[in-house]
Amino acid sequence: MKTLKKLIIIIPFLLGLGACDYIEEPTEMRDLEYVFSHGQETRGWLARSYAFIPDPFVAWRSSWNQYHPYIAMADEVDMGIDNEATKSYRINLGDWNPSEGGFGEKWDPYYKQIRHLHIFLENVKVVPNQNYIDTQAKVDAMKLEARFLLAYFHVLLFEQFGPIPLVKNSVDVQSSIDQLKMERNSVDEVVDYLDQELYDIAQALPVTEPDTKWAGRPVKASALAVRARLLLYAASPLFNSPNNYQGYEEFRSLSNHDGKRLFPQAYDAKKWKRAADAAKLIIDMPDYKLHKVSSPTGDPFVDGYNSYREVFTSPGNSEILFARTACDFNEYLQGIQPRQWQAGGFMAVTQKLVDAFYMSDGKTKDDSDLYSEAGMTTNPDKITVNKVVSNIAKIDRVYNMYQNREARFYVSVFFNGRKWEASKAEVNGVVEPVQFFYDGKSGRPNSDSPKTGYTSYKYVDKDDYKYNSRQKTPVLFRLAEVYLNYAEALNKYNPGDSDILFYLNEVRERAGLPKYEDVYPGKTSQADIHDAIMRERQIELNWEGTRYFDTRRYFMAEKEDAGNFYGMNTMKTQAQESQFYQRSIFEKRVFKKSFYLFPIPQWELNKNNKLVQNPYWN
Repeated sequence: MKTLKKLIIIIPFLLGLGACDYIEEPTEMRDLEYVFSHGQETRGWLARSYAFIPDPFVAWRSSWNQYHPYIAMADEVDMGIDNEATKSYRINLGDWNPSEGGFGEKWDPYYKQIRHLHIFLENVKVVPNQNYIDTQAKVDAMKLEARFLLAYFHVLLFEQFGPIPLVKNSVDVQSSIDQLKMERNSVDEVVDYLDQELYDIAQALPVTEPDTKWAGRPVKASALAVRARLLLYAASPLFNSPNNYQGYEEFRSLSNHDGKRLFPQAYDAKKWKRAADAAKLIIDMPDYKLHKVSSPTGDPFVDGYNSYREVFTSPGNSEILFARTACDFNEYLQGIQPRQWQAGGFMAVTQKLVDAFYMSDGKTKDDSDLYSEAGMTTNPDKITVNKVVSNIAKIDRVYNMYQNREARFYVSVFFNGRKWEASKAEVNGVVEPVQFFYDGKSGRPNSDSPKTGYTSYKYVDKDDYKYNSRQKTPVLFRLAEVYLNYAEALNKYNPGDSDILFYLNEVRERAGLPKYEDVYPGKTSQADIHDAIMRERQIELNWEGTRYFDTRRYFMAEKEDAGNFYGMNTMKTQAQESQFYQRSIFEKRVFKKSFYLFPIPQWELNKNNKLVQNPYWN
């Protein structure tokens, strides 16, 4: 039998990969001696794996390698159209199963990349006079990148499927077919291995990447951030049940065919300390801080708006721990920009997210005297959003629900009557307000409209318009998340620690809000603080893909992701304006116990009889 030195041997059954999979990857059938003797080819081999990192800007192209399924599958988003590109729509209605593909499952593509990276690690070498590989230092640096990506793809698989087979080495081609089939490792085995691997990688990676040409390559904080999120999830009830999986017994009993249990059989409170310590390692690094912008007036609302907005529109800012390489923003913009500006406008914000944002006094809408759902404000000088937008985007009237909200609301939500703040949106020097009414220019019954009466405005800069936007660098891990990870884990392990409120307040104050304990002095129990942290995650990290996991890791999704979902009444016309601004059901969603983890695709189970299906999918 030939070895891997010349050609990759087709191994039909490793983790369920069939021989036909290789037809899709002609680059992997090349002569490896040639590939790894040429610097450009070698670098290209590694670069290919970066293309599979999930891209938050690709939230609705389910067939794309970089598809990010979790934004549109959470309770903060509605995907307004149902077709092959937007399978999340059907998932939210409960219409999916292990035998049907295209739902964003990453089992096959991520394991392909894991194999791809192992081949790289085994074959990359120093070749004189070849760019990228002409010194040992360059080769070692690329090996670290490959190790990081290997660990990261394993983490992404763990997030989606739970206990997975760990592939620590490439395949011995002398193995029998039965030996090539791998069973699932337990949750603790997966987490322990990736914890140590990411820590070791972090110690070897550079602290910073000074060359902007290589933006998107991992640095020390990147590996530590992936590790911190992994350990937070692993400490949470989905993987560390404090009540022995009461009501979810199939998680506790899930076993390989040999009887090996895959989920922990006992709660371990120390896992929260492990998660807190992992987050604190990043916090203590002097190279990162929350991105803040100060205005001449020092207005905390204006500063909060500009600071939060620039986190996503100012590449390379001090908060970013790991970002994807520059990506085309057009697909995302097509999904959120309303139709009257020749875009799609079908990716909608739910009323649930709108209601989650605080008022400008730092209180919830239910606790604040500033909140009203009655009438309109028609004095432009008193309209809140006008404080932070340029003259072309100032509006003359606004529904009072959208008045006096915190700064992050105006960064994140594009509501009826608001103007798209871009000079290219002007017609004869004027930008018209968006019209989400039934008979409006961006309204129904056209499917290119938000069923809720809201689209997202997050990630949008003043130059973003239609299909003329530039490339952007999606932020995957940032310091604000780490602050909240730390506060959450510490509150579980050591409630009352002063760091909990300190780091919660760091995030609130950057957004222009007062300290939590100043607003709610009587709500400082462990349970109260936990609720405050989870709400802060819901707001601060909205549309970043974390909400999907937050409701699942606490077994909250049967409540949060199911039942009636509300928006404004987009079936009403402009002449029925007062009725438009009434909460209306746009969808009834379904969430079953099985949905807490993705199913392993049935065809993978058919090809590898050592795999067992996830709980409640059989």
